[in-house]
Amino acid sequence: MIRATKCLWVIVFLVLFIHRNRAATNVLYEFHIREASREREEKGVLKDASEDSRAEPELIVTGKRTSGVVLPFNNISYVYMETATYVADNSGYHVKYNFTLEPLEGGPRLNGQTLKSTVG
Repeated sequence: MIRATKCLWVIVFLVLFIHRNRAATNVLYEFHIREASREREEKGVLKDASEDSRAEPELIVTGKRTSGVVLPFNNISYVYMETATYVADNSGYHVKYNFTLEPLEGGPRLNGQTLKSTVG
């Protein structure tokens, strides 16, 4: 009985604490999408201008989109990566792009005959 009463008081305390604690931002949504050569992350946040003013809250959307392609060129393959980081708020939509082209480094490869003789 004492244990149940203690647990009940702890739960009541936590509920009251959570109810009184209001943060300045509220996360409306957040998602992550990952595919074979693409990745996308986005978060929507509702941010109050200030606690005392009666101004409407500001919706801020932030995210990142990444995609990559392997480009063969002669004997060397390259990886082309494109990353776009964006922010949309009351001041507009701002995007920052980053493009990279790096050589693809593959590990050592075994000959087919070597694999056949290893297996049996």
